[in-house]
Amino acid sequence: MALKAKQLSAPVGADLLPQLMREAALPLEESERIPIDKIVPASREWNFYAPLPDDKMLELIESIRENGLLHPIVVWKRKDAPTMVLSGHNRLEAYKKLYQATGDEQYAAIPCMVKTDLTPAQAQEIVVDSNWVQRTLSPSEKARSIRQKYALAGRKARAANGSEHTSTYDIIAQQYGLSGRQIARYVKLGSLQEDLLRLLDSGALSVAAGVKLADLPPHQQTLAAQCVAQHGVKGVKLSACKPGISDEELKRLFQPEEPKQQCVTVQLEVPASLQQEFLHMAQHWLKERVGAP
Repeated sequence: MALKAKQLSAPVGADLLPQLMREAALPLEESERIPIDKIVPASREWNFYAPLPDDKMLELIESIRENGLLHPIVVWKRKDAPTMVLSGHNRLEAYKKLYQATGDEQYAAIPCMVKTDLTPAQAQEIVVDSNWVQRTLSPSEKARSIRQKYALAGRKARAANGSEHTSTYDIIAQQYGLSGRQIARYVKLGSLQEDLLRLLDSGALSVAAGVKLADLPPHQQTLAAQCVAQHGVKGVKLSACKPGISDEELKRLFQPEEPKQQCVTVQLEVPASLQQEFLHMAQHWLKERVGAP
């Protein structure tokens, strides 16, 4: 069954992208059709987001086939390099698959909003912003997005004012609909090693735990990831995960405590003349069976 065009051809949040571009002082151009074989994807450093799963890609293809493309993709037309897609990687891929499957020339070129007068930093910011407003991102993708956004915003502030603006967190928070505190937490999460980010995405590691582990140096983050995968984080006092902790101390934090042996109180009546003999026998028996002193 074909989905309504607004569900996939017009990605959620697509209407917010022009607003973000206006806030970044970027001009909005009219769209034009560009051959799909003349457009290259953004680098993985910028576009680290997971592609649509196969079932969602099929839905997108069917939606475009039935309803057309309601929102053009955003591309960067460069002088000495191929035209690069900044927003719409999945829509471009859907067009390629449609053209390959049907040979229909209407899919040989895709409507594009063309940007020309951009710096690399502005182009990268479009990639980050568009994925934020259009996609449901994993925790690690959110962290990497906000960390990149924070770095870009910081460079922009230094260029404008000579120093980094103290409210960079708040500026990003306003654009992304989060609090300044949330932005700060995601910036920290963006410094996690890949193995910890995978645990974050799988749900084995909470955001709060990830923020604590982000303070560790890279080799101890790797060690912590191994411990989390083996033992989990339940009951672990992550407040002790501070710079300067030794590897052995870190491993001990994740070691599960030995379960305490359940004990019961037993009352017996013995002849008074046998009290000492009974106590000696009981202590000897306990020492052999459970190691009691």
